[in-house]
Amino acid sequence: MLKHFFVVSFIVTGFISLCFAQEKTFDSEVSGLRKNIIAMCAQLQAGQPKESQEQLLKDIDTIISRWKDITTAYRNNPPNEYAKDPAWKSYFDEALDNFQIMRQKTEQKDYKRAMQFCGFNCALFVKIHQVNGRSTLTDKLFTLRQNVRLAVAMAKAENWTGAQGIMEECALQLQGIKKIPNPSSVNKTEYNADLIQIEQAYDKMREIITKKDIQGIDKQLKSFIGDFGKIYLKYI
Repeated sequence: MLKHFFVVSFIVTGFISLCFAQEKTFDSEVSGLRKNIIAMCAQLQAGQPKESQEQLLKDIDTIISRWKDITTAYRNNPPNEYAKDPAWKSYFDEALDNFQIMRQKTEQKDYKRAMQFCGFNCALFVKIHQVNGRSTLTDKLFTLRQNVRLAVAMAKAENWTGAQGIMEECALQLQGIKKIPNPSSVNKTEYNADLIQIEQAYDKMREIITKKDIQGIDKQLKSFIGDFGKIYLKYI
């Protein structure tokens, strides 16, 4: 009986291990890496990171090492859904360059510049999905946030017409996002509440731009990014 138990346990354990192995894909590995990248971007954006420079560099080295592993696995062996993309191999080189410059700028304590290269890779991963028709909820949220930032930059340059136009595009993007079903990992009620919170943050940002309130725009952008960021990270 005991022998039978161990045999069954071995089979079940092997099956579970096999399932986890099968779930490991380019998209799942990049999704995990993006969480680390976003956490790094948040620290660098502050200008005064919570972690020591030594720890930041270790964290970046870990990101680079993981990216090299992903490169080894997929650069010359693209998944079927990406196999027709002629730029596939170039993405790996571009991302590595950005990571290495991010590390260099962190080493120089030029954290805000390092953050820009951190952000370049977030944008690159979105681009890979867009090019190959695989845009996710996270990708669409990223694009929405980038467009809000663009509208704010236009407003600060007193290009109010351009800023208001971009915010109108954001409204359409937001409506599209609201049509995306809730991910299986999040219940519908929680998901809808998150989307309402994003919409409310957007509405406040749009109101500031509509009123041409140049004095309140930075404060409102900070509030928008804060509210948005907590939700965004959940869906990566």
